Amino acid sequence: MLEFHLDEIGLFDTARSLDPHLDGLARFVPQAAGPTGEAPAGPLGGAAASDLAQLPAVEDECRRDRLALLDATDEAYLHSAQGRAFAEWLAGARPAELICTRKGDTSLDDVHRYIVRDAVQWLTLWSAGYRRDPLWHAIAKAVALLAVLDDVVVPPQDVASGAHRLGGESLAEVLDRVHALGGDRDRRWLAEAYRETLFSARIQFHEKWSAAGPGLAPPARFDAIQAYVREPDILRASILRTYAAETLPVMGLIAYYFRLPFDECDRAAFLAAGVAQTLGMDISKDQYGIGVKEVTNFGVRPGRREPENARHRTAIYRTFLRLTAQLHNAADPAGVVYDRYSRVSLSYARLVDRYLERRRMTRLPMNDTLSAVVNEVIADG
Repeated sequence: MLEFHLDEIGLFDTARSLDPHLDGLARFVPQAAGPTGEAPAGPLGGAAASDLAQLPAVEDECRRDRLALLDATDEAYLHSAQGRAFAEWLAGARPAELICTRKGDTSLDDVHRYIVRDAVQWLTLWSAGYRRDPLWHAIAKAVALLAVLDDVVVPPQDVASGAHRLGGESLAEVLDRVHALGGDRDRRWLAEAYRETLFSARIQFHEKWSAAGPGLAPPARFDAIQAYVREPDILRASILRTYAAETLPVMGLIAYYFRLPFDECDRAAFLAAGVAQTLGMDISKDQYGIGVKEVTNFGVRPGRREPENARHRTAIYRTFLRLTAQLHNAADPAGVVYDRYSRVSLSYARLVDRYLERRRMTRLPMNDTLSAVVNEVIADG
């Protein structure tokens, strides 16, 4: 479990000698010199690679471009033959046909139960422990409601209207309950998390459309998955991947839980934590061979030679390490929260059932303790 800071990795030489994945990650420390003896160029450019001041501007540009593509794709969905065909399929699809988990699920109730399990395990890592209190449970349910958009085809308007529900509640209703339980915490974090989820929901839906069969999938220029894959700039590609991974709305929920001041939010640190969380998750999956044949797998691209894949992996590792390095030695409460969130995803493939299941593409049983917590989270509200 990689819960230590990455520049402390030298304290764990025995583990490195036994785990080649850990040893491979350790090669790319942020301060490491390149082959010429100079620090390698970073994703933010040249000598300023350690300065994240540019990150909000880069993210703003990525968001504008992604929104423009979403708007164009919405138009194509409404007016193209493929969009009309997919909408017709969606209108008549049975619940089991909407499931995208590929783990043998046939019931939406089962999918909802497993995603709540995932949310409980994730939140336990993010918050450094399980809390049996109503607010913690409500936030876990909110995480499940947004994360399940990856596992089921959900039209974004169903999220906005409240038709998308889990355990009898919509996302808006759960967030209202979170606010009621949160006392004097700043509700603007919840509003931001909700807006960010609506943004991600559009991307998730377009990705499902892009993965549809012949005659249903959109024209190539509207392929939502390729929008990430074909981006040559590593930082921009990482930000685009983060939008679909929904780590930014989760960061807002965690900021709310830990009472972080909204007006004093360091946007660069907030974004760095969210992007690093996404990259750490993908790095963890890649290290254990999870999803290596998927289009969005970060280390391998179809038609690319292995040396090119190796260079791409190296660039992503270094981007992740530079982002997390900015949060190291944080002393203020917000910095400590961002720091943990930025790197805890490196543990996912070893600890979280969702990724253990991905190794064998079948569901794992829950023990009585975990099952009881999942039942409580679903029933709350």
